[in-house]
Amino acid sequence: MSNINTEKIRQNADLINPISACPFGEPIAECPFIPYYALNDERKQIMQIDIIPQEELEKLRMFHRACMAKYRNGEWKPKKTSIQVCGNVAN
Repeated sequence: MSNINTEKIRQNADLINPISACPFGEPIAECPFIPYYALNDERKQIMQIDIIPQEELEKLRMFHRACMAKYRNGEWKPKKTSIQVCGNVAN
């Protein structure tokens, strides 16, 4: 099993959440993280951080920060998702 505790992954830990799943529910069509969601395996998604060139990671970071700013500024609302909590679905 591959080690996810590498220096590069630690240095880019802020990208673990957006590379694992869209924090806003459903990604917009032009989201560069979509190919990583298709892996459908959080460990494999995190391991991509070790493989992706740092320059590309910086682009991903800039995109994610711009999305967060739009959300904070109320420019768009994330789509509602259902979350399973102890056997009950919470919206």
